[in-house]
Amino acid sequence: MKNKLTLIMLLATGILAISFILFSSCSDTSTNTPVYINNPNVTSFDSIGVEQDSIAFLNHTGIDLLKGVNTVDSAKSRDCSLANQNEEGTNFYLQSGVMKNNPLFAGYETMFFSVSPNMTAASFDTISKIYSTGHDTLRSIDFTDDSTASWGYFNYPLASNLPVYCFWLKGKAESLVTPKNVYGIIQPRESSDRLPFQNYGFRMSFRVRINTNGDNDFRKQILQQ
Repeated sequence: MKNKLTLIMLLATGILAISFILFSSCSDTSTNTPVYINNPNVTSFDSIGVEQDSIAFLNHTGIDLLKGVNTVDSAKSRDCSLANQNEEGTNFYLQSGVMKNNPLFAGYETMFFSVSPNMTAASFDTISKIYSTGHDTLRSIDFTDDSTASWGYFNYPLASNLPVYCFWLKGKAESLVTPKNVYGIIQPRESSDRLPFQNYGFRMSFRVRINTNGDNDFRKQILQQ
């Protein structure tokens, strides 16, 4: 009888031990928290400022989109420049860094297409990829224009709708400045004009995010593998 009781107690102890192990394993699994890291292929630039050119090739109307800095409009490193329609101090837009009428001061070619005519800053911040192209990868045929003028202009004050464009640093890829294609998204932030309708005095800034790995992926953070 005593041996039987001992056997029962041992069996009960074993069952409790197994139950504890199983419960602990399940508990550990259920409490695992996903870990996110900064996307190594994506860089964000929160505010790149440019100003209307009052002294040709000396003011900071250019942007080096790869580095996220403004440049003078004679800088060879620039990817695009601020321009205005008919030189009347209104209707500004971004144009490719290539200057067909003055190749001596040409930068790099950049191509654009429109992503959205209106997007909040918060929505821009959460863009993970571009869906308007109809395919997962970005292709050269998606980029239809060498400026943003086809989809409207920037003025002061900025309209309530803030457009978003996707760009491709075509010139830097073809010149092997970058080992892979660099794609990006850009949106105007703010503008000012101390001398309206004059050929100088207009300023504005842009928010930009680039992917340096040739991917249609603009997530700031990704799940750690």
